[in-house]
Amino acid sequence: MNRGFQIGTRLLAALMLAATASCDNVNWGGADVAIVPPPPRAAALPASAEDTTADPLPQGPLLFYVVPSGDGGTMVPIAEISGDSLRPLRGQGNAGAYANRLIQAHMRRGSEFVLYRRGTRVGNFVLQQTTLPSQDVCPMLPIARGTLELASRAQQIPEYLAIAKVSAPEMGRNVEFTTEPTRNMQVIAPILAEKMIRARGAELPGNWQRAMAQLQPFPMSGSRDAGFAATFLVGDELNSGGDNLGYSVFFIGEPGAQFGYDTTFVSFNNYPQTGKAAPRLVDFLDWNRDGQVDLLIQMYGVTGTWFEAVSRNQRGEWQRAFRDKCDKPSASVIPQPDTTATQPADTTGG
Repeated sequence: MNRGFQIGTRLLAALMLAATASCDNVNWGGADVAIVPPPPRAAALPASAEDTTADPLPQGPLLFYVVPSGDGGTMVPIAEISGDSLRPLRGQGNAGAYANRLIQAHMRRGSEFVLYRRGTRVGNFVLQQTTLPSQDVCPMLPIARGTLELASRAQQIPEYLAIAKVSAPEMGRNVEFTTEPTRNMQVIAPILAEKMIRARGAELPGNWQRAMAQLQPFPMSGSRDAGFAATFLVGDELNSGGDNLGYSVFFIGEPGAQFGYDTTFVSFNNYPQTGKAAPRLVDFLDWNRDGQVDLLIQMYGVTGTWFEAVSRNQRGEWQRAFRDKCDKPSASVIPQPDTTATQPADTTGG
């Protein structure tokens, strides 16, 4: 190669490097060549105040409560299904903003939800519209309206549990059990209640049949016989209102040796001490998929109502697994079922 040509090439390269360091444009052979350095690396933008302070949305499926109303149904979220328990849906900062984000993530228009009654799938709920309460309520949760697609046997059921269709296939199980209280349950429940009331030094009811506000069988894992949940009220009724006088007893009876049933869970509320808390078993469903149904309970207070849940833990013991009561009395967005209408025999349990 020509030595002069090599020297010239090296000189040109040096001139280009010098130009890069000292100027932005180089004239080369009649053409303007722009030497543009890369832009500086952008600094990470700080997250907005909303992003850094917003309450995290639930990652697991939600459990919903549905009540027929008009030509469709009303649905409200209850809690997030998280492992063996339920987690409250509560915005600690901006409750309204949290509820709006909950709608976007879990309650969009057109979403489908599977309806359950007594542990069995009985239909679907198709969401049409979701709104927030117009007044300050606690908890501030979205209220959805939609259409009900029901099996023929479920047309007149007053209330349902629901889970989003995308999460539901593995969650509901067909279970066979006694849907109506047996004569043995009706006899044993007041006997067990009397023992619990005497042990707490409370006044015995004057009329046991009137005091027994609810007696509901439910299937027991590993047993051919059903258990039952019972509510006894003294000086109270199973609805909102009244006063903070009287008491309630809620307990679970499992098939066992003593009288045919053993008491395995008891909740006693002395209203002058705790305030009114009248429990009503809404329904049961194996929402945590451990083989044993969980119990959803609606609690009635003087001015409002809230949900609680009782489940078996890993040791097989019944315990309260969820409670979502507001600190201050407030109106409730929970729709109320029409339990006074004449209902056909409910055969959804078996």
